[in-house]
Amino acid sequence: MEETVEVTDGVLADGESDRPAVSHDEYLELVSMRQTVLELKAQKADVLEFVNVAQQYASQLQGATERLGLINDAITENSEALQDRMKEIVEPFNISGEFSISDTEPHFIVPAS
Repeated sequence: MEETVEVTDGVLADGESDRPAVSHDEYLELVSMRQTVLELKAQKADVLEFVNVAQQYASQLQGATERLGLINDAITENSEALQDRMKEIVEPFNISGEFSISDTEPHFIVPAS
């Protein structure tokens, strides 16, 4: 239930002097409390938006983690295949240690300095 705090100009019409009234201090207290509620509701909206986004990411986390595992496995498998093929191609030249292969033809094998 929302209560409305309304400000009047303080002038009483005839017959209104018997109406219930709150003191000015009580009125200010109510206005301040209402402002606090409004500010908290604004903060709640910001936090709720963050929570909703975080929940969306959390729901995608398991799938992303599984995909990451598959990618890591593929990297390992392809790196090992590259190393094995590199060894097959270069081993007949009796090259050991670090080297590079030039990217222009002819593709010379260049030992690291």
